[in-house]
Amino acid sequence: MLREIGLSEMVKKGISKEDCLFVARKRGNDEFAPPDELFNDFDKGKKRLEKEFGKGSVEAHNKAFLDCDYELRFREYILANPSALNKLEEISKHSHKKDAYLVCYEGAAKACHRRILLRIAEERFGAKVIIEGVEPEQPAR
Repeated sequence: MLREIGLSEMVKKGISKEDCLFVARKRGNDEFAPPDELFNDFDKGKKRLEKEFGKGSVEAHNKAFLDCDYELRFREYILANPSALNKLEEISKHSHKKDAYLVCYEGAAKACHRRILLRIAEERFGAKVIIEGVEPEQPAR
């Protein structure tokens, strides 16, 4: 299975680093991290929303994720990146034999790009995935 987990939860559960791929920015797998422009747009929106919802709040985080079209933009970035797709395919194949975890800083209550990576792995490479965290949705218009 291909799974996702936040860094602090990985430590709490005692999951081995050998079973993990760190997909956070500047952690050695930058092809899986959001590009600077997307990250900066998200971060700017989150900081603005934290004034309304509170610093570090789940609400500000998830609303900023939606407001900057994070999923669409990140998906386009990954799908246009052959290196990322090749590596994601390798990880997907490996996960058929042994559980593998995509690790980032965000906990289960906050939207995270690792879940987008899991969905791409499932769609493109037939990976069996488990998504345990939130999947924020745009409100009906």
